[in-house]
Amino acid sequence: MHVPNREIATPDAARPPVPSPLQVAVLGAGSWGTALAAAACRAGLPTRLWSRRPDVAHAIRSTGSNPRHLPGIALPRGLQASDDLQQVLAAADVVLFAVPCSAMRSVAELAGGWLPADALALATCKGVEPSSGRLMTQVLREHCAPAQPVGMLAGPSFADEVVRGLPTRLTLGMRGPGARAAGLAQVLGQAWARAGIELEICDDEVGVQVAGALKNAVAIACGMASAQELGENARAAIVARGLDDMRRLTVALGGRSETLFRSSGVADLFLTAASSHSRNTRLGLRLGASAEQRAGACDDDAELTEGAVASHALAALERRLRIELHVPRAVRDVLAGRHDAAQALQRLLNAGPGQGAGAAPARIAAHGPTGHATAREPAHEPAAPARVPGSAWHHRVVQ
Repeated sequence: MHVPNREIATPDAARPPVPSPLQVAVLGAGSWGTALAAAACRAGLPTRLWSRRPDVAHAIRSTGSNPRHLPGIALPRGLQASDDLQQVLAAADVVLFAVPCSAMRSVAELAGGWLPADALALATCKGVEPSSGRLMTQVLREHCAPAQPVGMLAGPSFADEVVRGLPTRLTLGMRGPGARAAGLAQVLGQAWARAGIELEICDDEVGVQVAGALKNAVAIACGMASAQELGENARAAIVARGLDDMRRLTVALGGRSETLFRSSGVADLFLTAASSHSRNTRLGLRLGASAEQRAGACDDDAELTEGAVASHALAALERRLRIELHVPRAVRDVLAGRHDAAQALQRLLNAGPGQGAGAAPARIAAHGPTGHATAREPAHEPAAPARVPGSAWHHRVVQ
């Protein structure tokens, strides 16, 4: 596909600060992209949905549904679907990148030539880039105009519930938004409220992304614990360990730990780790079962679950920051065959807080790797409370 020069996408200077109604473009016609596009359309916003596959776009136009990703669910009238990226992005005010983390760079590169330079570009996939460990907003900025407003949209949100208009609360994180970007976010939130989505806005895009990157790994570990019949107490302990991983990584990247208490943090973690509707939890259940089922899970599901991909991708980030994230490590060990579920869970449940390559590492000067100031975050967070490993953990896991 030919990508035009960046200047072609520069918008007309007469564009209003906050247009009404907003023009919304959604890139990616999987279940999540389709759900977001349906919500925007139901909210009364002109919405165009891009699919890389012409057959998917045609099916949405001709049947009024997405039979490949959301079979049996009717989409709102007026939702436009196309495989023409230039047409979908034309005059867009808000662009939602709803593609897998592994595809974000290639799609952002394709879109860069036609993306209006003052459109609010939002990543909606939860994880980090597999090859580099970079956050999705970092990848987006590499292919957007220098002053392009960029942010992250995340939160507890099963696609089938969003597309049906059931109540959902999402978090939009973006740092230092200009007046137009802040206005676009506010108007989008007001419109989405008519479609059942409550949108909270914060300026800590790092914390929003870290929670989304790690919560799926926690769900896999909780699924393994359920399959091993370790009980609800063990699942709660895994969640606590996952929250500590999130806290340390958030601080290391220059984010704020209190962001984890937003809907994109603990609420999304609760939804994913506590529901059998989650593909990540189901993968954990299979990984924790028999050897035959474990092999099938790796073959059939590992490529399709965000938590499996993110657990491997986070290893690059851990090495760069010199920290150890306990839950992703446990999931990686099982997926790679280094340990079985019982061994990995034993190690996970008995590891003391902050063990491994260190707790929150020293900051990179006064700025995190994302390049924004972190003055509001204390230089050193209080140390996690000490925990005395008990023999009960070891006894139950090795049985």
